[in-house]
Amino acid sequence: MARDATARLYDVEDSSVVYKKPGKRGRYDHGTIAFNARKGKLVDLDKLHESVWATRLSGGTSSGLVKLDVRVLGNVVIEDGQAVMKVAGSKSEFVLADDPSVKVALGQKTVLQQIRDSIATGKPVVNVTGQVQGWNGHWPKFLAQRAPSPHRLLVTSFE
Repeated sequence: MARDATARLYDVEDSSVVYKKPGKRGRYDHGTIAFNARKGKLVDLDKLHESVWATRLSGGTSSGLVKLDVRVLGNVVIEDGQAVMKVAGSKSEFVLADDPSVKVALGQKTVLQQIRDSIATGKPVVNVTGQVQGWNGHWPKFLAQRAPSPHRLLVTSFE
């Protein structure tokens, strides 16, 4: 059902939607849904939220969303001391942040610090991957609220 809900979005390439289940572990197994935007389109997180909400109205479920990983193309700029990813082809943006659950070894830099260093040396950052903050939890609770805009992206990698 979740695979079909995602594919209904007119900005998602139907043939790219893949549902992977790592193996049967119990009654409620984890799975991963991966998809790509259609060429020249963007996946709007508000539309994605609305699509999932339309299919998950029941409060009688133990399932939920573990995380939402995204890859964003555009340009990173520093605004008011924050690194902001401006999404190419839209007015959307993500405020970039470090993932607080990732521990960095002494003397090493976080991914966000590496992004800031890259920008400071004149190397543009045009591709950022990370987890959208606030996109997790049991369906009824998660779907009852919208994540704040602009969305915060807990960065894991960049180019």
